[in-house]
Amino acid sequence: MPVTVTSAVDSPVLHVLGEELRPLTPAGHALSVEVFETSAPGQAPGEAGPPPHRHPWDEIYVVLNGTLEVFDGMTWCDAKAGACVCVPAGQWHAYRNGTADCRFLTIAGPGRARELFQQADAEITMPPDMDTVLSVAARNGLEIMPAGATP
Repeated sequence: MPVTVTSAVDSPVLHVLGEELRPLTPAGHALSVEVFETSAPGQAPGEAGPPPHRHPWDEIYVVLNGTLEVFDGMTWCDAKAGACVCVPAGQWHAYRNGTADCRFLTIAGPGRARELFQQADAEITMPPDMDTVLSVAARNGLEIMPAGATP
């Protein structure tokens, strides 16, 4: 695989649960990680992001701007610009835009993050239908925490 340089400006936008994700790593290459620039333009704080979930790939969030609110399976905390959040595979977690200007990198892998985001973009509308969310999640190895459950 040759060296590639990708700009978020030139990347397709994937709309997922109120967020915009722009893939920064090329599709179809044998990379062990995938990188996405993630933001939620036009969404009020707390209105964008996934419900508590877990999946079989590691995930890292590098906060570039604003505040990202992160759930570790038990409590919420703030990750401000400059923070790095590490989520190991299988860990219950969630996040949401803590401020309107929240922008961060999502680094995921190895796994099916890109496929999940592409299918979510194609199939899930806003407001989301939970049956569709659960179907897309299940096809990609992602488990949604049942409402009211604790890990």
